[in-house]
Amino acid sequence: MRRLHRIVTATLLLIGTLFFFAHHHPVLPGAGQFLHGKSGNEDSSITTSEQPQTTPNESDSLISPQQPEPILEPEFPFQRDLDLDLPIKILQEALNNKPHNYDPKGPKTNAYATFMATRNPSLKDPYFLAIHSLIHRVLWSPRSRTEKYPFVVYVADFVTSEQRQLLSGAGAIVRELAPLEWNPNVEGVQARWKDLFAKLNMWSETEFSRILFLDADAFPVANLDAMFDMAPLQDCVEGRLQADDYLGDGARVCEPYVFAGVPQSPFNDTDVNINVGSMVFSPSEAMHARLLQNYVKTDQYNCLMAEQAFLNWQFNINGAFPATRLEREYGGFFPQENEEGKLKVVHEKLWSEEMGWLKSEWETQWQEMLAFYTRDEFLEQRKKDGTIL
Repeated sequence: MRRLHRIVTATLLLIGTLFFFAHHHPVLPGAGQFLHGKSGNEDSSITTSEQPQTTPNESDSLISPQQPEPILEPEFPFQRDLDLDLPIKILQEALNNKPHNYDPKGPKTNAYATFMATRNPSLKDPYFLAIHSLIHRVLWSPRSRTEKYPFVVYVADFVTSEQRQLLSGAGAIVRELAPLEWNPNVEGVQARWKDLFAKLNMWSETEFSRILFLDADAFPVANLDAMFDMAPLQDCVEGRLQADDYLGDGARVCEPYVFAGVPQSPFNDTDVNINVGSMVFSPSEAMHARLLQNYVKTDQYNCLMAEQAFLNWQFNINGAFPATRLEREYGGFFPQENEEGKLKVVHEKLWSEEMGWLKSEWETQWQEMLAFYTRDEFLEQRKKDGTIL
């Protein structure tokens, strides 16, 4: 699997790096600090809202006191900054416009969402830029846009004000998710995966009926509105309830729910695991409480697969809340050359592809996005969204 392969690679690189420094630098002044390459002047303590605001930072430190102690990790090529530019001034002009397709006073609705947890403050960070491509694909691209639902970019508490504002200017709702401390019971877990458990707080977003979550590298190439209805509302299987399905006060969690995704091994009928890079679920306070109570039980799931393994435990096919399996076209991870035109979601780091239709998919859509943002049509559409009072 992709994560296990990268764990082995990262571990070997880390051992080599530590061996080198042990030989050549017996004492490392300031060891342990992770330098982003530029000063992190943007405040990262903005509370959840649809209109990010900029406030002065409390210190000039490269490491925010709100962040956990950074861990030295080898950098994969796909994590490096991209030589791409955004139309920053145009996006800033739209900062005071309301999110696209969003009426907080209207009837309860569905929402698309992703989660940004990069600690890189650069505006050329690949995940930040990939999310801009996601926003364009979901909200604006004629090929894949929705006419019905908003797009929520959930962000970690350390994501900068500047990054948040540009995401908001593109038409997304930007909301912060509170961090969740996670202490894996094994070695070899990449530090950045610890930040991903904040995603569990999406289950508290009960403003929305259903959320269609896409990883930052899960790119829609067609309209996905139908996915919301493919995931049926299911009853809890009462006869399968376990002790972990009861909350601390003794209340049991057994209610109608939605949880659906593409099998991790879609061609293996015996594999019960879901790839959570493209999933549909129903927010619920009770389910949120169940997830937060159980994610700390790290002996119950494979920590080397982080939050994906945890969610597969919680929505195990043989448990009280079995997941619904969707077809591969709705979450095509490790896309193949012969799958061009067959997928509705391409789950791959397209920006790092060097050839073939995957490279073309990234570059063509990026240019389409830039062309749209620089036309008058974009700002006209944003004005129609209304002004934040």
